[in-house]
Amino acid sequence: MSEILEISDEEMLARLAACDLSAAERVHSRLMAAEEASDIAELGRTYQRIARSLRQTLALKARFKREREDATKAAAPAKPSGVAVSRRIRDLRQAVTRIIWSEVEREEAPDYEEALAELITDEMQCDSFVAEALDDHVARICNLLDLTAEAAERWRELPDPPDADDPQPGDAPDFDSSA
Repeated sequence: MSEILEISDEEMLARLAACDLSAAERVHSRLMAAEEASDIAELGRTYQRIARSLRQTLALKARFKREREDATKAAAPAKPSGVAVSRRIRDLRQAVTRIIWSEVEREEAPDYEEALAELITDEMQCDSFVAEALDDHVARICNLLDLTAEAAERWRELPDPPDADDPQPGDAPDFDSSA
């Protein structure tokens, strides 16, 4: 009795297809060499059966491949929805902007905010943009912007940045002189 081989279905089908092809080629060569009508008829039927077997094997192999690819696609994480991406952009921008305004000089903050916008734009291209935990994402972005890890850890406690319209200490008030 022969030993049972541990091979995958795909490997078996590949071997079976190779055997079918070899048999079809052998029968075909005998068919082409035959001269008797009865031999031609018998070999023609045999060749037709073997060719059909080969086609069925190849079709089954293709079906298994397609099913495996479909399963891989189904197992892949779904691309995040527009709402999830919008929410992540908003949350990430808010968190890192708080850190920027608490860590850098007021004059440098717009440059950091511009760099943040570029980083977010680049990161949005990744399918995993919303998969990472927000706190981890904030910490990673802060690291890329050379902001402190301590600030990244406590971003929720930091105040919102000032509005552009709010006067800051040391700013001259805007008023018209009557002189």
